[in-house]
Amino acid sequence: MNEYRPLALPSHEDLARLARDDPPAYEVLRRQLIDDFIARAPAHLRRRLRGMQFRIDGVRRLSRSALGATVKIYQLMWNSFLTLNDHLQDLSRPEAPLCATGDRPAKSAQIIPFRAAQASHRQGIGN
Repeated sequence: MNEYRPLALPSHEDLARLARDDPPAYEVLRRQLIDDFIARAPAHLRRRLRGMQFRIDGVRRLSRSALGATVKIYQLMWNSFLTLNDHLQDLSRPEAPLCATGDRPAKSAQIIPFRAAQASHRQGIGN
């Protein structure tokens, strides 16, 4: 049986030395580690992770320096975190959240009765 083994992450010192002494090899390793991480992620998260990495790679390409790229990526992270926090705060408020139209949804609902599970199986539903 061929068991999949993830790539080992080198130490910080080894990565720093590789980046300083052989930048192309560092970039190859960086890409391999990122691709390996995404490949090992749950299937439902891979598309999102690839999209995030695409965005990060774009910021890195367009930045004039490594520090500039780091600052911009840091800002992306904080913007994402703050947006997530805003949504969390919206959900924790006692009033209903806004719909996509900007209106508040009606505060009533129609309750639909369901038949018992045994009755559904007798009629062939759910098989």
